[in-house]
Amino acid sequence: MKTSFEIEIDPSSLSIFFPKYRLKDKFQILDILLESARYIIHGKREEKVKSVNKIVFFREKMNRVFFVSEDKIYSITFPFNLIIGEEGEVTLNFKNLIEIDSYAISSLIILLKNPLINSDNCLDFIDPVIDLENESNSNYWPVLKDLIMLEDGYLRYDMDEKGFKEASEKQQQHRHPLHHIDVFYTNGATFKLGLEKSILDNDLIDILDSSTNCKFLRSIN
Repeated sequence: MKTSFEIEIDPSSLSIFFPKYRLKDKFQILDILLESARYIIHGKREEKVKSVNKIVFFREKMNRVFFVSEDKIYSITFPFNLIIGEEGEVTLNFKNLIEIDSYAISSLIILLKNPLINSDNCLDFIDPVIDLENESNSNYWPVLKDLIMLEDGYLRYDMDEKGFKEASEKQQQHRHPLHHIDVFYTNGATFKLGLEKSILDNDLIDILDSSTNCKFLRSIN
């Protein structure tokens, strides 16, 4: 069943979803994912918001969130079940095993930002997980494990005037088109797909929606 809605991003939260630095690792993506879950639970859902800065939730065959600003749109997969109650309230859960509420979101963010998660010895990270599970009487390890292993499906549309100008000055404008889609985020995996013109969030949703017709690439020659 198709479910879609939009939530305006408050100006005070723009730096969470559109940080000044380039996203380049899974933990940064997961931080944004969890904060978007908080927005989805507590934010005002609308069919269409007036603000250019918004979160778009879209579920049909795919299950994704889109983050939209004036010159950037990016999307990641949304791994939680979403249920809208009779009075319009939203609840999230993980595989019907654990509710993803504000407490769970904050707890998972704290775990993912714990320096011990990068320890060379996996046993070092056991204590923070056990402490949280004892405190909350919930089993957080399955959701934490799945988040770390998540295929996040990151994809970003950019209108990058600065990058395009610098590339054009070097006669390399086809290496950094004004309008492009960046696929993946780590240096060893990312690549660009040039676009002939700007796109809207509805266009990016259509590109990623497997229930609509495919888009085709055209050579620049």
